[in-house]
Amino acid sequence: MTIDNIINHLKDNLAQTDIRLFAAAGNNLISSFEQGLSLKLPDDVKQFYKFANGFASAEDQFRIIPLEEIIDQTRRHLPNVISIAEYMVYCDVWHIEVNAANYNDYHIFNIGRHSETVVLSHSFAEFLHRFLQGGVFETGGLYDWYDEVRENIDTEPKGL
Repeated sequence: MTIDNIINHLKDNLAQTDIRLFAAAGNNLISSFEQGLSLKLPDDVKQFYKFANGFASAEDQFRIIPLEEIIDQTRRHLPNVISIAEYMVYCDVWHIEVNAANYNDYHIFNIGRHSETVVLSHSFAEFLHRFLQGGVFETGGLYDWYDEVRENIDTEPKGL
């Protein structure tokens, strides 16, 4: 699954969803974002924002956060970490941590119900795919994914 696949899926199936895309972020906004936060966006994330400056889903009250709002929220976070998605007015948030030495090396994580930080993916396309597949709550969705990853962490053999 690539970001191109996700963008094409949204273009082709938007009418069958409850998603409202926000207007594309222009190059000036993206440059201002990167300069203002001293953080270069990963290529796939940047490509998505050039398609849509985030989106809102009515059913799950889930959003991919617009760049302007990320700037406001990021002042409260660690360097190289941005909040990329939120549910129910920031009741739950998914973050991207970008490797400062290689901006295309990043991971998406969530601090879940158990107050554990769980890395879900190294791919924005995979993250969006999981949301499009199951929303926040349905089978295959974001909470189900968090539980799958957490369960795999818990069952991995421990070293000596």
